[in-house]
Amino acid sequence: MIEIEQIIKEVSKNTGVDIDIVSTICRHSFIYTMNVMKDEEDTKDILFNKLLKFKLKRRFKEDKSRRYSK
Repeated sequence: MIEIEQIIKEVSKNTGVDIDIVSTICRHSFIYTMNVMKDEEDTKDILFNKLLKFKLKRRFKEDKSRRYSK
């Protein structure tokens, strides 16, 4: 399985852009997603344009502060 570090190095090498800049750009959508998922008030779905969509389960859309249990 390809790791994000390998992708960052390859993109940096192919484009000639500093590895720190490439790393920040590559990780941005994941950091954004993590912050939205942690937000107690935000219950919107998260859509990555033409890639994928994270949808909250109905029980969390109604009350995101509820604990997950079986």
